[in-house]
Amino acid sequence: MRLPPQVYLLGLVSFLMDVASEMVYPLLPLLLTSLGAGAGVLGLVEGIAEATASLFKVVGGGISDRLAQRKPLLLLGYGLPALFRPILALAQTPGHVLLYRFLDRTGKGLRTAPRDALLAESVDRGALGRAYGLHRGLDTLGATVGPFLAFLLLPHLGIRGVFWISAIPALLAFMALFWVKETKPQGVKAPPSPFRITYLGTLPSPYRRFLLVSSIFALALSSNAFLLLRLKELGLSQEAVTLAYTGYNLIYALLSYPLGSLADAIGLRRVVALGFALYALVYLGFAFAQSALGGVAFLLLYALYSAAFEGASRAYLATLIPQEAKATAIGLYHTVVGILLLPASLIFGFLWQSYGPELAFGVGAGLALLALLFFLLDGRRARP
Repeated sequence: MRLPPQVYLLGLVSFLMDVASEMVYPLLPLLLTSLGAGAGVLGLVEGIAEATASLFKVVGGGISDRLAQRKPLLLLGYGLPALFRPILALAQTPGHVLLYRFLDRTGKGLRTAPRDALLAESVDRGALGRAYGLHRGLDTLGATVGPFLAFLLLPHLGIRGVFWISAIPALLAFMALFWVKETKPQGVKAPPSPFRITYLGTLPSPYRRFLLVSSIFALALSSNAFLLLRLKELGLSQEAVTLAYTGYNLIYALLSYPLGSLADAIGLRRVVALGFALYALVYLGFAFAQSALGGVAFLLLYALYSAAFEGASRAYLATLIPQEAKATAIGLYHTVVGILLLPASLIFGFLWQSYGPELAFGVGAGLALLALLFFLLDGRRARP
């Protein structure tokens, strides 16, 4: 069964926006430095930006479900980063950069849950793995192409010139949304507000149990920067680390759709469980790696985890939620996981600095195995 054009179109939108975003992201530290900001300001800007994205995911999902529409939130979420790109290109102070990052991440937060809900509503249940796998693949391919374009353009256009050019794929992504069709369900009652304390109790128990498992796993999800730092510690040059990370993104992009198809064939739960296990294996590998070659091998295995887990977990999540709360519950999931990423990285960094990378990666692997154990124990009660 072929995927509908809607899925490919949403994938194209994400590809173009990720090209635009990743053209900018590696150059932000350079811009802030040129404006007189130090590492502390960079940390503040990025901390506020990522917190904003996490918090607005449940907001976007809640509004989308209350309206029983997805497209208005997509237009707003993709439009903000595209239309306000001049703020970044013309920035004269770190405050201008912070304003742009706030608007950019607000847009990401508002669009994520409605987009994932629209993907789920565009295909039959038996094609969810392929749909999300294709989308994650195109999204990650954009994250690979964007920095490469920045690398090519930077010597000729400078930082601000690259920022102006990055507006082109962002605007193309926004324009492509006008061809996306709204799949408004009929006869669906309005959901309760996600901001009530009792809201979580209105959602199905399989969803709540998966949210608990995902929260445990989120504490193991330290920043990818630690993987790259470990590679450098194992002897890779900065150039080789950059090349290895490019290879990670490329493999992630290429394997996402095939592994999504596998998830549809053998069951979403099996691939989600495989993802937990692969993550634990990768972190154990990084804990005990003795050579740069071994580190690179585990980074490539990490690409296999990303391709298997990211699409399958989103597809599995979509099967646990009633139609009237789909975007809200997806947004709540992303918000909870996103908020937990901050303490995850702080804990990992503390363990590395105080006791060494072996313990830090070992604890991450242990948390992943704990999440896998809870997930498997819950298997008899979860939906097939």
